[in-house]
Amino acid sequence: MDKTNPVQHIMILVDGTGASFRAADFAIAMACTLPAKLTAMAVVETETLRQLLHVKILSIAEMAEFEKELQCSLERQIAEVRECALRKNLTIDAVIVAGNSEEMIQREVEAREVDLIVLSGFHSSRASRDLLTRQRQQIVDHVSCPVVVVK
Repeated sequence: MDKTNPVQHIMILVDGTGASFRAADFAIAMACTLPAKLTAMAVVETETLRQLLHVKILSIAEMAEFEKELQCSLERQIAEVRECALRKNLTIDAVIVAGNSEEMIQREVEAREVDLIVLSGFHSSRASRDLLTRQRQQIVDHVSCPVVVVK
């Protein structure tokens, strides 16, 4: 690690919310300033879909269709973040994975040697009842690198 720049690689977590696009803008600006490599990552949360299937909220066909729609939506969102980076003359790697977000993000952080994660803000008081908030809180609690939460 460069002692003058401890952040060489920033990962942006993209979830399609307005807050996640604000976080992406912040990460892109930070990468321009440092400079640092950028990766935009999104997770198709298949673990949640499987739980919905298990309690019979979704059928197998509905789960497959919903997973496909999530994948397409995340691809569009990643493309939007990529365009923002390109407007600042930055290249950005993109990764979309399927699985449990906490596990998949940690795996990618280690594999890609990410120094910093940037994610959108959340209200920790909602973590017990809001899935997206709970996932963000788990990332902050368990990932092995520093996390910047952008409001």
